[in-house]
Amino acid sequence: MDTPTIQILLTVEEILQKWPRAFSIFMKNKTKCPGCLMQHFCTLRDVAETYQIPLDKLMVEIASVSNQAIIAKGVSYEKHI
Repeated sequence: MDTPTIQILLTVEEILQKWPRAFSIFMKNKTKCPGCLMQHFCTLRDVAETYQIPLDKLMVEIASVSNQAIIAKGVSYEKHI
């Protein structure tokens, strides 16, 4: 079984296409990413650096709204029910 992963090099656009509920995470973290023309180019890493959000925190938050396990930097974060 393939487990969808959230990777740091996915663009904002790719993330929003795969996990539309991630919109709320970008807004919660006070980013202007959804709707920005740069969403086609900015990666999750770019967002974390630009808005000074810890990358791991951002990835876990996106995973929590997408109800998916993520794998980042060799560490697995899973939503436990």
